[in-house]
Amino acid sequence: MTSTTLSTTRRPATVVTATALTTLLALVGGYGAIFFTGLDGWDAAGITFVTTYDAIALFGLVSAWAMFLGNAHGRVGVAAYAIFMIGFTVMKVLTIQELQAIPFGVVALGVLAAALHPRSRAYTG
Repeated sequence: MTSTTLSTTRRPATVVTATALTTLLALVGGYGAIFFTGLDGWDAAGITFVTTYDAIALFGLVSAWAMFLGNAHGRVGVAAYAIFMIGFTVMKVLTIQELQAIPFGVVALGVLAAALHPRSRAYTG
């Protein structure tokens, strides 16, 4: 007589945290880029910025979904997106003194830590 057991693997909290925060960063940041750029009027530079920023945000969303499903490339993409957001925050604070960007950088640091955590690496193997 053979016995079959169902093996289920729960997602680690680090994966859930990284993907949820990445989704939040991408959606809020993408919307904010459109909204606040539109307040200044739509010129060629504004359209280029919004298109580029939202394309990177879309990359973050796709990476978060892939990581959530256990894909190693998704984890790398989430880490890359977090590094971009940290750099973007530093650039905004240093060049235009936009202190309101600091929470985005802090959340991105949390995403990077969660994505690089050993449990996340083991899950996305």
